Amino acid sequence: MTEVASQGDISYGDELWIGPVTGTTGGTVATWTQIYGVEEVGMPEKTPDDVDFTHQQSPGRSKETKPGLLAAADWSQDLQFWPAHASQILLDALATLTEAGTPEDVYFEFNVGGMRRTYRGYVNTFVPSGTVGDKRMAALSGKIFERISPNPREVA
Repeated sequence: MTEVASQGDISYGDELWIGPVTGTTGGTVATWTQIYGVEEVGMPEKTPDDVDFTHQQSPGRSKETKPGLLAAADWSQDLQFWPAHASQILLDALATLTEAGTPEDVYFEFNVGGMRRTYRGYVNTFVPSGTVGDKRMAALSGKIFERISPNPREVA
C-alpha cells in the first residue's frame, strides 16, 4: 500500500527548506527544495561559547571571559520517510557526499510558527529509522555553521 501525504500529515504549518550553496563567497542557491515529511521543525541552537582565559595583563591576573565564539552546532530532525520523494532523494544524495568525505554546503531555512531563519551547514546523515504508528520515519542530522541574514529566499 502506498502512503499518500497530505498537508495536514506533514507540516502543521512548520516548514524546512534546503538549498545547495553555489559560489565561494556568500553563496547563492539556484534551487530550493521543501523537505516534506517534517511534522515539527526544531531550529538549531547556536548559543555562543564563552571562552575563559588569563594573561599577565588581566586585572589581578584573574580569569577573563571572551564571549561570542560560535561553534558548529549539531542539529537533528525526525521526518516521515517516502523513499521516492524528491526531497528524500536530495537528502540521501547530500548524506552520501558527506559519507564520501565531500560534504556539500547548503542553506537550511526553518519556518517555525511564521518565524523564518536561515543557516549554512551540511547534511551529515539521512537514515530510515523504522515506524511510529502507521508512519515510516527517517532521521536527518547535520552541522550548522552560521546564521544567514537577510534570508536568501526572501531576497531572491
